[in-house]
Amino acid sequence: MDAETLSSKERHTLRMLADTFVPSIAVSPDPDGFYGRKASDLAVDEDVARIIERYLSPDQRADFRRLLRTIESPMANMLLSGRPARFSTESEAKRERFLLGWAHSRLGIKRQGFQAVKRLVLFLTYAKALDGGVNPNWPALGYAGPPSAGSSHARLASDVRLEPLNPTDETTLDADVCVVGSGAGGSVIAAKLAEAGYRVLVLEAGPYLTADTFRQREAEAYDTMFQGHGVLTTTDLAFSVLAGQTAGGSSTINWMTCLKPPPWVREEWEQESGMTGVASPAFESFIDEVWSRLRVNVEESVVNPSNDVLRRGSESLGYRLGVDYDLIPRNAHGCANRCDFCFFGCVYDAKQSSLVTYLPDAHRAGARFLFDTKADHLIIQGGEVRGVEATFHDNGHSIPMHVRARTVVAAGSAIQTPALLLRSGIRSPGVGLGLRLDPTTALFGEFPAPIRMWSGPMQTIVVHRFQGSDEGHHGPWLESAPGHPGLSALAIPWSGGRAHKDAMRRIDRAASTIVLVRDVAEGRVTIDARGEPLLEFRLSSRDRRNLTRGLQEAARIQRAAGALRMGSLHLRECSVGDGTGPIRDADFDAFIDRLGRLGIRENGVALFSAHPMGSARAGTDPKTSAAKPTGESHDLRNLWIGDGSLLPTAPGVNPMISIMALAARTAAFIRERLSRGG
Repeated sequence: MDAETLSSKERHTLRMLADTFVPSIAVSPDPDGFYGRKASDLAVDEDVARIIERYLSPDQRADFRRLLRTIESPMANMLLSGRPARFSTESEAKRERFLLGWAHSRLGIKRQGFQAVKRLVLFLTYAKALDGGVNPNWPALGYAGPPSAGSSHARLASDVRLEPLNPTDETTLDADVCVVGSGAGGSVIAAKLAEAGYRVLVLEAGPYLTADTFRQREAEAYDTMFQGHGVLTTTDLAFSVLAGQTAGGSSTINWMTCLKPPPWVREEWEQESGMTGVASPAFESFIDEVWSRLRVNVEESVVNPSNDVLRRGSESLGYRLGVDYDLIPRNAHGCANRCDFCFFGCVYDAKQSSLVTYLPDAHRAGARFLFDTKADHLIIQGGEVRGVEATFHDNGHSIPMHVRARTVVAAGSAIQTPALLLRSGIRSPGVGLGLRLDPTTALFGEFPAPIRMWSGPMQTIVVHRFQGSDEGHHGPWLESAPGHPGLSALAIPWSGGRAHKDAMRRIDRAASTIVLVRDVAEGRVTIDARGEPLLEFRLSSRDRRNLTRGLQEAARIQRAAGALRMGSLHLRECSVGDGTGPIRDADFDAFIDRLGRLGIRENGVALFSAHPMGSARAGTDPKTSAAKPTGESHDLRNLWIGDGSLLPTAPGVNPMISIMALAARTAAFIRERLSRGG
C-alpha cells in the first residue's frame, strides 16, 4: 500500500462518514426517494477517495488518513470523546452525535476535521451529475440542472476563437513578452502589447474551454475550471477559496459584477503605496476603456427573485436607490436572462469575459497561446528575468517548454503569482505578504414563493449603506449569491442528516444574501515542499465585528422583504422563524442577539472568498511589497505583476474592473520600457 492510496479499511470508514452526513432515512411518503438516498448510493465516498488520492498535497493526504484512522481507534476515541468505540460500529444516532461533537469542539483540529469531510461529502452529494447528466436529488430541490450537451445554443463565433499551440515534443519558444495567466489582468496586458506590435506568448495552466465545450455541470466545472479542483482552502480550512483556472481565468466563471474602484481607495493607493496617477483623470481613462471593452451596462441587470429580496427589503426599510443600494452594472451582452449556469461558463458568448474580449484581441494582433501549461519557474540571469520554464500537460503526458522572453508578466492570480516567484528563488520579504480575501459569509432566508436563487442573473443589487460604518470603509456590503445545489449544501449548517435534508428540500424558496467586508487583516501566500501555494489568513477583530454587523443588517433586510425563516452559516444552530408565518418581533430580536453572541470564528461558521488579492502588492518598500508602484518587481528587472496580486489593499468592491484597469496601466509602463529597448 503506497502513501497515496487509501486502504480498504480507510475506504470503509470514509463510506460510513459519508453515509452519516447523508443517511438513508425512512420517510413516508418519499415519492422521489430523496430521504431514502444516502451518499454512497451516488458513490460519493469513492469520489472523495479520488480527491484525497489525486488532488491533496502529501501533507493534506496524510492528515486526512490520520483522521480516518483516529475515528476508528477505540483508544483515541476514549481520549477524545470518552467512549472506547470504533466509529463504523456505532449506531447511526451515535455516529451523528460523534460528528456534532467534533463540529462544536473547542479544539480547532477537530472542527477542521469535521469541515474537511462535511464540505466534500455534501457538495458532491448534490452537485455531481451521474450518467445522463442529472443527479437524482435535483428534482426534490426544484433544480432542473443544465441542458443536455446536445441542446442548441450559440456556437463560438469565429472572431473570438483562439488557435492555441499544441506541442508534441519538448519545445523552445521566443517572445518579446511572456504573460503567465490569461485572466482579467493577463489578458489585458497581452492584448495591449500584442496590439503594439510585440511578440506575445500567453501561458495558462487551465484548459481552453469555450461556449462549444462548456458543460455547465457544477461538480465538473469545479473540477476542471477552478484552482485546486474547487477544494482550495486556507491552511486552517476556515475559508473555501474560489478562483478560476481556465482560459479567461476568474472572469470566465465569475458573477459579472462590474464596480469601479471608489475614489477613496484610489487616493489611498496613490498616497500610501506610491501609485502615482491612480487618483487622476488619466487612470479614469483606463477604467473607462475597460468598461467599454467589456460592454458593461445596467440594461441587462434583470433583478431576479433572489436579488429582489435585497431590493424589496431595502425599499421597505426606506433605503434609497443610488445612495444606500444600487443596481449592479454587468459585462453582459445578449444574456436575455439566460444566466442560470453562467457560473460554469457562458454557452451563449453573452458574458463579456476575457475569453471573448481581450484574449481574442490579443490573438488577432498575433499573440500565441499555450493552455494546460504550468509555469514552473522563471529564468533569471544577472538580476533580470529572461524567460520561463514551463510544462505542457496533455492526456497524461508532460512536455517541457522553454520560453525565452525579454519581459515576463506574472498574472496567474493572487494565489499562483507569489508561488511562482517563490519557486523561482525570489525570497524578498514582501513576496506573498498582503493577501486580502474580501471575507464572506451568508444568510439564507426562506420565502413564501419560489426563489430558485440559481435562476437568472446572479448579482444585480448591491447594498453599500453600511460600508462606511467602520473607518476606512471596512464595513460590510451585501450582495446575492446564485447558490447552486452543491455550493448551498456545503454552506448550509449540518446539525444532523435529517435536518440537513429538510433544509435542502426547501432551498427552492431560499435566497442567499452574502456579506462581504474589506478586510483589515492581511494574510500571506507561501509554498509547500512541492512549490504549491499555501494560503494563511486570520481575521482581525474588526473583520469579525464587521461580518457580524453585516449578518444582522442582512437579517433586517430579509425580514423586511417577507422572509418566513432565516438562518446563518454557523455550526451552532442560529435561525429564526418556522417557515409558516411572519417572524415575530421578540423572536427576531433574540436572533439578532444570538448572531452577536456567536460572532465569527474560523471553522465556527462557513467562510468564503472569491476575491484573493494583494499577495504581490505594489509599494515603495521591498520589505512590505513585491512590486514597485509601476508594477515591476522590486527584485528583477523586466518582471512585472499583472493581476490582482498587485492591489495594495482591497478596493472595497468586487475587484475585476480594478484589476483590469491597473493591468492597462501596467501595460503602458511595459510598452514604454520595451520601446526604449529595455
